[in-house]
Amino acid sequence: QHFSLFLYTLHIVMHLRSLPTMRNMGKLIENEEVSKVARIILVLQMLMCIVVGMMIEYMGGAMSKLSSLGSSIGFESSHQKKSNMSVQMLHAFDQPSVSKRNIIEEIVPDSLKPQCDLEFLQFNVTKSMLKKSRPVIGNSQRLHIFLKKLHSKQCTSVLFMGGSVTAGHNSRGRLNASFPKFFMDWLNERYPCENADRTRGSHLTKRTQQNNAQTHFVSWSQISQIETLDLVIMEFNVNDSFIDKMPHAMEDKGPEGSTKDYISVWYNEILLRRLLLMRKPDPVAIVTFNADYIGRTWAPKSIGDPEKYRKTLFRRNQEPLKFWLSSLYEIPMFSASVWMLPLAGKKGADWQFNKTNPYSSINFHADRCCHPHREGHLILSLVLVYCLVQEEKNLLSFHREDTLDVEQDFTANPDPTLRDPIYLSEDEEALYVRHDSNSKLIDFTDPSAEKEWNKHVVQNDGWTWFADNREKDKFGLIADGVSGGQHISLQITGGKLGLVEITYVISYENFGLALVWVDDNRDGGATRSHCGNRLTKKSCKNFHRGVQCLVGTWKEPASVPTVTILQNRIEDETTKFLHICLTPISELRKGEENKFKLLGTRVY
Repeated sequence: QHFSLFLYTLHIVMHLRSLPTMRNMGKLIENEEVSKVARIILVLQMLMCIVVGMMIEYMGGAMSKLSSLGSSIGFESSHQKKSNMSVQMLHAFDQPSVSKRNIIEEIVPDSLKPQCDLEFLQFNVTKSMLKKSRPVIGNSQRLHIFLKKLHSKQCTSVLFMGGSVTAGHNSRGRLNASFPKFFMDWLNERYPCENADRTRGSHLTKRTQQNNAQTHFVSWSQISQIETLDLVIMEFNVNDSFIDKMPHAMEDKGPEGSTKDYISVWYNEILLRRLLLMRKPDPVAIVTFNADYIGRTWAPKSIGDPEKYRKTLFRRNQEPLKFWLSSLYEIPMFSASVWMLPLAGKKGADWQFNKTNPYSSINFHADRCCHPHREGHLILSLVLVYCLVQEEKNLLSFHREDTLDVEQDFTANPDPTLRDPIYLSEDEEALYVRHDSNSKLIDFTDPSAEKEWNKHVVQNDGWTWFADNREKDKFGLIADGVSGGQHISLQITGGKLGLVEITYVISYENFGLALVWVDDNRDGGATRSHCGNRLTKKSCKNFHRGVQCLVGTWKEPASVPTVTILQNRIEDETTKFLHICLTPISELRKGEENKFKLLGTRVY
């Protein structure tokens, strides 16, 4: 402050002293007897006086602001003890931050600010938190294509590939309270688009009925049939941890091949390679989004089983695996869990599950698993929004000379070049990525596909097609009854490899066992008589060749899809009948009901 006062005093003195001098110099410049060289020197001297005066004034203002800033963060006079200064600075980090309002002002349009107000967020979301939300920068070339479309007011399509978190399960509003809904509202407000006739258009949301990497792999046609697509957001951080087998592998993957982690990266690599080759009609921008984590795997002994989960590699958290694949394929990764999980547990497991902790897992989740409240979905949408805005800033300041040719996205070229697969064999790459074999899918999960799959049903005794969840959006073909015996027969035609796969639901309660086989009889023949027998673990394993047991129950407190490939194969272009029947209530199931939910079948 003293130095600032000194500078201002000096500036005033120089200004007063310079007035007569400047007047005299002006007269000399006007005097024709003075040489041109002397006149130029006088002009330069006058300019130098002005510049020096401005510099002194600027330095005085800067020192004054610095003094004010020093006072605001706790710096006082030098005679104070350094220890007191350190304590004050440390305590400053314990005070509630006021930066949330600032970040919302920066990235949220005025019309959407009311729903992002302080009272609607679980905790104060600071800019420093959001800065951690881009753990993998990746190659942004595809994102820049997407952003340029937004800037040109082109209407775009965004596909959300995810499970129940993406669907807003338990968020008090389902899809209307989910992060995809908030994100798309923001996209339409910040980047209004126009239709071909110059009328106001809208950016469109695309969804699938699948919920993990494996089921998206199986039901890929739900994605490939989308006509135009600009951005894909993949959210599998929770659901991929429930994939328990990999029947599609075409080689022995060794000891690692049976682990959930290997299974997850194997299916995800196929999806990434398919998306990188896709043109809808342009190269599609891809983002892996880690929106959530499984809460109960971090619970203390008083309410959970820490011994069980500390013996797993990542505590059922798929983020390190997504980080690994995204890095190698240069896919941008946005993440909420990368900073929320450490924030929740940094004072211990008990604190992570203490309701007085605003960042705790039980405050973020609506249940013991992994489903955020509506307030949590607002935070997830802020993560997506912040990362996209930051990438927009990078685009606007981008210079081609900042990168080397080797850094360009070769997968986005007209003739795309992909890196060699990390986990796929040559046969798996040819079949599952390059699609050397056409598969035939009967999909019971698609609400609009009833007319199509009904063409394959030749006999149905007791199976009903409907959505059995609370939100009425998870469709399937369902048999229900403690006595069993419900039977369905589907006409199928063999593919190049002769493989037949069945996708169905496994759950921890109320689900039972079914039998599946293939033959030449429309009604199932003599084998159908087994549908009335109560099954045990032993009898499930001892069926004669050609009949398999599908177990729809397991111990995990979750309901997820699973896939089985039949042992018997069907010759190419040969027509057969696929039979599935529910067996009577079994000792293997938990709960009072006995049902089986079929999601689809595929032949290739």
